[in-house]
Amino acid sequence: MPVASVDLPNIAANTPLWLALLTTFVGAVSGAVIGRTPGRTTYDIVGITVFAFFLGVGGGLTRDLLLGNLPPLALRSPWYVVTVLAAVVLVLLIGRWIRVQGWTFILLDALTLGLYAVIAAQLAIEFGLPDIGAIVVGFLASISGGVMVAILRGETPQILRPSQPYAILALIGTTLYVLFDQINGAAAALLCVGSVIVLRFVTLNWNVRTRSVRPLSQEPSRDSADEERGQPGPAQAD
Repeated sequence: MPVASVDLPNIAANTPLWLALLTTFVGAVSGAVIGRTPGRTTYDIVGITVFAFFLGVGGGLTRDLLLGNLPPLALRSPWYVVTVLAAVVLVLLIGRWIRVQGWTFILLDALTLGLYAVIAAQLAIEFGLPDIGAIVVGFLASISGGVMVAILRGETPQILRPSQPYAILALIGTTLYVLFDQINGAAAALLCVGSVIVLRFVTLNWNVRTRSVRPLSQEPSRDSADEERGQPGPAQAD
């Protein structure tokens, strides 16, 4: 008796609109919550909306700008901006009860990270970029929104500091997708998103963190050493 084959949907090449909007919504909620989180600066409605916009559609804007896919997809359809505004309204109304550090939101955030990476990498492949180029586009698309928000807040982006791995997970997922896409695009997309989600929970559960790189030692110059001993340097020997 023949075994029926399972036709997996390729969520990278044919992303359903509801899934793309869910990705936008989760990112926008994160951005709006960041805007309402107490810190050195408080933000008005414009600031919160800008944060929500960049975390909601910043990855797509980066992807389309890198590929010359203009105008960006997020601006061709009204639903992306509407979704961002809906996320802002939600956070303004019930933001204090949204548990950004809860497991459900972390799951959705990891899903967002993986989807941004895989969709951008797939589009880069369709534009004819080599594998390394597709990996770079997927990686940058997945992290650019958070980097933009951090810069606007006057902070060093978290992905550049010792912290729980985030950008590394996006890089791993994107690389897996590009490597296995030629074998089976649908399975490669699920592998990318699934690996990002699993690794996100593993690193949280085990409190895995990146470490700072030991800075280069500063060897004192000969002139500085002579000055510390109270002796003239070579130019003052006369």
